[in-house]
Amino acid sequence: LGLASALIQFVMNWAQRVVDPSRAAIIYAGEPVWAGIIGRIAGERLPLIALLGGALVVLGVLVSELKIKLPIKKAKRIRE
Repeated sequence: LGLASALIQFVMNWAQRVVDPSRAAIIYAGEPVWAGIIGRIAGERLPLIALLGGALVVLGVLVSELKIKLPIKKAKRIRE
């Protein structure tokens, strides 16, 4: 287990140098999702409130990293 953890950490550190920071944050946001899926397959059961909290955390990371450009209406100037 220790060897597997060390290998995973080594690969993650290498990948962080190759991938831009925004994309790395989005990839890291998927980590708890995969952990939840694997845990569910292994037999763990989380209460609905825990799943909702986890979903909100992942959503918060995604919203903060995805710079969504919304169309901004320009205000008309009134000349006097």
